[in-house]
Amino acid sequence: MCQMTYTVIESNKMSDANQVSTALHTSSTGNSRPAIQINTIVVPIDFSSESFRVLDYAVAVAEQFGAILHPVHVRSHHEAMAIERARNIIGNYQDGIWYLQDRLADIERKHRLKFEPEHCHIFSGRPFEEICRLAREIDADLIILGSRGHSGLKRVLLGSTAERVVRHASCPVLVPRGQPFKAAIGLAGRMRLKLRNILVPVDFSDCSVAAVNYGVFLAKKFNAGVRLLYSMELNVKFVVQSRMSGALAAVSNADQLLAENRMKQFKSIHIPANISCETEVLIGSPVDQICACSRKREIDLVAISTHGRTGVQHALMGSVAERVVRHAECPVLVVPAAMHRRSSA
Repeated sequence: MCQMTYTVIESNKMSDANQVSTALHTSSTGNSRPAIQINTIVVPIDFSSESFRVLDYAVAVAEQFGAILHPVHVRSHHEAMAIERARNIIGNYQDGIWYLQDRLADIERKHRLKFEPEHCHIFSGRPFEEICRLAREIDADLIILGSRGHSGLKRVLLGSTAERVVRHASCPVLVPRGQPFKAAIGLAGRMRLKLRNILVPVDFSDCSVAAVNYGVFLAKKFNAGVRLLYSMELNVKFVVQSRMSGALAAVSNADQLLAENRMKQFKSIHIPANISCETEVLIGSPVDQICACSRKREIDLVAISTHGRTGVQHALMGSVAERVVRHAECPVLVVPAAMHRRSSA
């Protein structure tokens, strides 16, 4: 099966220049690339206007790859108790499917496609868990979902469904955002989805290699360019201690020069000669630098990978990918770290 995947970067603080070198040399340097394809796409719908705009976007992606869409609605137990007429609207799964198909009728007419009943899903439970479970069961290659929808205090306290799906999904997750998303909605049904430049944050790890492979796949598919970005986050303690001396500038310059050399090697190994590729090394927070680049008009997609952190470490450090999903100004494609392990097995 396929996976549209993305790229790379987790919140490792690269204050030590040697870490850059070690990460590069421990990455896979083989020239073979895993076969990538997009055949099956899961699209969660909560019946908000945002979720149907995302479905429009998903239709454009599916048309580009010839993929099958699986719309899914998950109603929480709280929703079932709170929504008037819920007992009548979603009395059982079959009634729910009919209701979902009714809401999809306009999209079917617009795009001249048909959502088959067996591809429409209604579940009851925790939305992120049911979405991830469905993706595993049907061997989905991609999940496309919005970062906004029905929200409130629960979202503030627990995080959005999108961020939790990003954290737990076994396949890549595409979160449409920003002006490129709005432009694609206007084009859906009239012309193909376009990508001009794909931003791929890297940290020279194996996850970076997997992400670059997906970036190259998309670049070939859309005749797009790739921009590799490495963000050097200096150690805060060192910055404070060295603020009044010249050591900080000397060390940061040395680190940046080393990172630039490693980036050249990384590009020569992992980017085919027929792919247009630019590289950039910046100093600062990875999240800030990635989101700043996402605001540039020429960037149409950020492809980024998680490193699979969970539990206390994730709670304390957060996820670079999740924060990029929350703040980027263009669509964000997130690939789980486990995908690289599977492709290398």
